Amino acid sequence: MERRRRARAALIAAAALGLSEGSAGPLSDWSWRQTITPHFHVSHQMPWLPGGLTMSLERLHRRLRLDLGQFAPWMAQERIRLVIYRDQKEYLQGKYAPPRWSNGISLYPERTVVVYDQKDRKKLLQVISHETSHLIFESFWADGKATPPSWINEGLAMLQESESSDRAESSDWYRLMADLPRRAFPLAEFVKISPNEDLAEANEESVATWYIQAHSTIYFLSRKHNRLQFKDFCSRLKEGRELRESLWLAYRFQSLSDLEGCWKSWLRSESRRLP
Repeated sequence: MERRRRARAALIAAAALGLSEGSAGPLSDWSWRQTITPHFHVSHQMPWLPGGLTMSLERLHRRLRLDLGQFAPWMAQERIRLVIYRDQKEYLQGKYAPPRWSNGISLYPERTVVVYDQKDRKKLLQVISHETSHLIFESFWADGKATPPSWINEGLAMLQESESSDRAESSDWYRLMADLPRRAFPLAEFVKISPNEDLAEANEESVATWYIQAHSTIYFLSRKHNRLQFKDFCSRLKEGRELRESLWLAYRFQSLSDLEGCWKSWLRSESRRLP
């Protein structure tokens, strides 16, 4: 239990540190180096990229394209711009002016993700994966001049932090669901919450619960059902349809309560087998 508590604290801090931002101009400092891969244009302050990062980025792109490519056909043709500052200080003082509590931002109009280098390479890739997921998913909504609901946007980004599409069950986020059945928000309340606004003064436990619940509900909707259903669900919402109608058209859930009952039934069965 104590290990889960510490894991919740670490993961919620990491999730809250990602942010989606608006537009910013290109970098012009001559000291920036450029590295081109098949699917990324990387601008980096360091003389060299960390060893193996370009291969890891291409593996990441393949996974994200498999999972999220239906939301962003442009992924097949356009490179994603990745900006890597040499450290957190340079990142915070840089031209993108990110919030001080963030460790990455996404700029979907320009297909750009901005992060800073970290010694923990796994953590760096998780941040890049999280922010690139926001970039891809928000570009889908931007085409319709809409904004994705926070619970879908955050849940999907956290789902993509796992190292591979077929091993999401091994992620820390997934394992933290063991405590969720007794702590979850009522779904009608949960889907209305914007964590940066509505949970700004909440205690750590409530914030952690919201993020774990976001991961869990999106896992249920996107992995325990057909991916085309999830795409259809998001498309209906983007069109401006009500949540209840979108759930019915995509999944045949008769109401939010119907979804809540099915999700909780699955969650209880999963919780019993989680360590």
